[in-house]
Amino acid sequence: AVINSEHCSESASPYERRRRSMNRSGRLLLTALLFAGNVGAFSPRFGGSLRSTFQLQSSDPTEEATVTCTATDSLPDATLSLSGHDHVAWKAGYTSCCTEIPPTILDIPDLPSDFPAGTYYRNGHGCFESADGIRVRHMFDGDGMVIGATFYPETKQILFRNRFVRTDGYVADQEGSCMSRPGIFGTKASGGFIKNLFRLDFKNVANTHVLFRNKKLYALWEGGWPYVLDPLTLENDVLKEPTGHNLNELLDKGQKFGAHYRYDARTGNIANFGVQLDPSSGNTLVDLWEFDDSMESIRPDQVLFVFQGAGVIHDFCITENWYVFVMPPASVDNKKALLGLLGQVAFAEVIGFDKEATESTVYLIPRSNHLQAGTAARMIAGEDERIKIIKVPYHFNFHFANAFEDENGNVVIDSVLTDEVDLGVEVDPTVPVWEAVDLNDLNPGRYDRLTVDPSNTNAPTMETVSRREPEFPTIPSALSGQRHRYAYTVGAHKDYEPLPNGKGKGVNGSILKIDTEDSALTEAYAFLPHEFVGEQVFCAKVGADVSQRESEDKGYLVTYVEDRRNLTTDMVIFDVEGRGALTRGPVARIRMPTWIPPGLHGTFVEGLSFDLDRDAN
Repeated sequence: AVINSEHCSESASPYERRRRSMNRSGRLLLTALLFAGNVGAFSPRFGGSLRSTFQLQSSDPTEEATVTCTATDSLPDATLSLSGHDHVAWKAGYTSCCTEIPPTILDIPDLPSDFPAGTYYRNGHGCFESADGIRVRHMFDGDGMVIGATFYPETKQILFRNRFVRTDGYVADQEGSCMSRPGIFGTKASGGFIKNLFRLDFKNVANTHVLFRNKKLYALWEGGWPYVLDPLTLENDVLKEPTGHNLNELLDKGQKFGAHYRYDARTGNIANFGVQLDPSSGNTLVDLWEFDDSMESIRPDQVLFVFQGAGVIHDFCITENWYVFVMPPASVDNKKALLGLLGQVAFAEVIGFDKEATESTVYLIPRSNHLQAGTAARMIAGEDERIKIIKVPYHFNFHFANAFEDENGNVVIDSVLTDEVDLGVEVDPTVPVWEAVDLNDLNPGRYDRLTVDPSNTNAPTMETVSRREPEFPTIPSALSGQRHRYAYTVGAHKDYEPLPNGKGKGVNGSILKIDTEDSALTEAYAFLPHEFVGEQVFCAKVGADVSQRESEDKGYLVTYVEDRRNLTTDMVIFDVEGRGALTRGPVARIRMPTWIPPGLHGTFVEGLSFDLDRDAN
């Protein structure tokens, strides 16, 4: 990457002090560049297991500086896992991004001419430790970093930028050079035992998803309020909204806004939920909202349903007539709740799952347009006949691909799931989970199609479509809530058989085009054992109507691939139209100007662009 040197940090002394303390052997050496530019005071953040060296090839501030990013030391020889990945490299991926890039033009000569103009945003955890050396226990506690890439097919360029979300916790970390708050997945605040007693002020890390609506970009985290970012610069006003945005007073203090909204392809509305645990009853309260294109709620009254017990609800889906939730039975573990108050266990561990259970529960709640005004403020599952309860074989899922209603009125639910709940927190708490976990102790994932009858007349059915460790499922937004054939997911580097005890989890080393109608036609493209890929977004080709069955796959997948041996990140674009297209590999691959750690969820906003001459660095 060639950039203007005026955007470089003038002093490397904070880094030099940190660098000298990082002397673990057998790791990567990284050469990169610190930017300050117009991003304000940005403190460098480095992974404790990485030795980093920053070099500028030009000492004259008036000249352009070339950034070199090469591995000057190698990881140990790889021993590949059951699923074909280099596990040492996989662990090295949880190294912080130390660079924020202001809006910068990058050439992408292989960008297809029928790629749609628009902007791809992705959110994810970008920082895994504080300046005083406190490491996050779980990657989900890492500070949110949003990436923006605006595509200009006519000139074959993209406008790239990345920036950490300035939450109040992130700002407090920077100003205090410490971990100012605990994380919900077990990260401890700086200061030891006393500083973590009775701490329930968990940091809103704003690291899970992004939503673009009414010319605003929202950074989402399901444990709090969203933060509003500038769609071009990705800046946010933390002084004006230190705890996030309350959606024009829709959200009360303590009320949460989920990170997995759903787009309704029929109406153009956005549906979302928020979860609260009622400690007095031990029940779970779920707020439900729908928003129009101006991000205003479509109804003034509250819609809320209640179910017995505790729930880990990360995602849901919608059909034309139903909100769909699927949950295994769970309750609050009082002993762990007390330990959580004492700062001794992650609050994510407080919910205990019934390991002897044989059934999970599907809840079907009528969509807003089917609920009479003033009658839905507290719908109790099991008492309110409008809520349908269907028992299904036990399973746990973080993510849904889609749901729709078939010609018989059945609800068809596609999701990625496991046979047991694995949150990754019940391991050695003294080191980060990615260093402590043994993937051979975890349950492998699969992609299943579950069909339920809202009337409970017919028994539910479950069909497994893919066992190649699928995760992060996505479909074209034009088919959200409607019948689809193809789903796109990450998958393991190769097909593999689990261990005799059924355990053995793969990681995201391939892209899958899952054919839900004929699983034998599912396609895969695998990356190298030390390369790992994130969630893709589907971008319909110019002029294609992917809501039509014959045109459903006329589009491109866009995502980022991390080379975790060399700590570099590439953007890749795949053409997925027609049989065999995915397996031919990416039609474009371009190196990003900074290391981007593994991320979570993103969105493509078709038609959203900016003036390159005016807005680019």
